[in-house]
Amino acid sequence: SMSSRQTETPLLSLRDICLSYGKRVILDHTSADFYPGSFTVIAGESGCGKSSLLYILGGLLKPDSGQYLFRGRPVYRWLGEWGLSRFRKKNIGFLFQDFRLLPFLTVEENVRFPVLFSGVRMGKSKIQQRLKQLGIAHRAKAYPHTISGGEAQRTALARALLLEPPLLLLDEPTGNLDRDTEIAIVDLLLELQREGLTLICASHSEYMMAHADRVMVLAGGKLSLKAVARKRSRMA
Repeated sequence: SMSSRQTETPLLSLRDICLSYGKRVILDHTSADFYPGSFTVIAGESGCGKSSLLYILGGLLKPDSGQYLFRGRPVYRWLGEWGLSRFRKKNIGFLFQDFRLLPFLTVEENVRFPVLFSGVRMGKSKIQQRLKQLGIAHRAKAYPHTISGGEAQRTALARALLLEPPLLLLDEPTGNLDRDTEIAIVDLLLELQREGLTLICASHSEYMMAHADRVMVLAGGKLSLKAVARKRSRMA
């Protein structure tokens, strides 16, 4: 409940974030708090800067000014490229719209990919468990060109969650998927949220907005709260 929220520390905070490309202002003294275990949808016109905002949150894009705090610590102020890379590995799961699967690796190898070079020991059973949870265990040995859009989405999701980050950032995750697949993916996200994951998702989807805890609209470089008709999921 929101009242108990006031005493809770945000997982991440934006404080007066500014970002411009040339003369185009993307973020204009933008501030927001995101609490642990919350599900926020960022809405807004195409090109309004939703992806840039996610890149900042993901440790991929340094803002021109302002502070990004993760668990109370400034992310961009002290961390060089190596530190940011470690920050991302430890804290961020990223689901891009185009999934970015490697065509020459199987589903299981794509999921395992982040640990191949990280030196992290990862038991096979842990990966199997995640594949099962996401409904793609039977596709483990398949290659990306033989699987459906929904299965590719789940593969990318399994990969993003492999190192169990506290934060999952999603960029238009259901933009190219049919309605049934979208419903299944949202159910899955709500299940992950119940496990304690914090979700921030750029999306145009009314369905996704109706199932998030809150919707923020990015317009004119500012984030504002939007009232949304709630349709609680069948699972809640």
